[in-house]
Amino acid sequence: MGKNNGCLIIHGFGGSVHEVSPLAAYLQERGYQVICPTLKGHTGRKKDLREVTYDDWLTSAEEGLLQLISSCDRVFVIGFSMGGLIAMNLGIKYKIHGLVTINSPIYYWNLKRICLNIINGFKKRDYRNIRRYLKASRNIPLAALFQFKSLLLKTKPIIKNIKCPLLVIQTIDDDTVRSDSANYIYKKADTEKKKLKFYEQGGHLALRSIAAQSIMEDVRTFFGEIEEIAQD
Repeated sequence: MGKNNGCLIIHGFGGSVHEVSPLAAYLQERGYQVICPTLKGHTGRKKDLREVTYDDWLTSAEEGLLQLISSCDRVFVIGFSMGGLIAMNLGIKYKIHGLVTINSPIYYWNLKRICLNIINGFKKRDYRNIRRYLKASRNIPLAALFQFKSLLLKTKPIIKNIKCPLLVIQTIDDDTVRSDSANYIYKKADTEKKKLKFYEQGGHLALRSIAAQSIMEDVRTFFGEIEEIAQD
């Protein structure tokens, strides 16, 4: 396979490459040339995130995609969470061979799931989700939330322009993205080859959950199907 296949993997809003690094390593081990750009402003400092726009995030990812296009025969784009919104924009703008969205928002904040997570966290004395909610509330400036919302509003009406093969992945117990987001993306995309895959468990950070291995294998299988078609 060599480096004929390239993959751009885009992390989420307020996050980092850490969110997607298991998938990056998995694909690299199987011969893919992988680029995981850090979106502009995502340094971990609230000040830096306050000073950027969603155009800056699109540009950060686009630069990585252009590198892959120049060096690979086939290029795939994967977007996690908000990264999926960016991935869809790039998949419409450029000719890519496959697109994957993982827990990407159309409808966000599953308040019922958040409340359950908080209650269960106190009951089980497992405070990981509670710490994650507190960290997000402290580290995300309002200006960045506005940019996220603007990116979502920009992306939603153009999903119908997706023509490349598409795999939509969603964990049902995601507390950040409502699962009907996946149904929306799947139904609106105007491509002949598209798949929708739900996982019962995995939370929002699916690639660092018990569902990660299954998700990675499903992504690789999807890519393999596309590669087989390209070789026929």
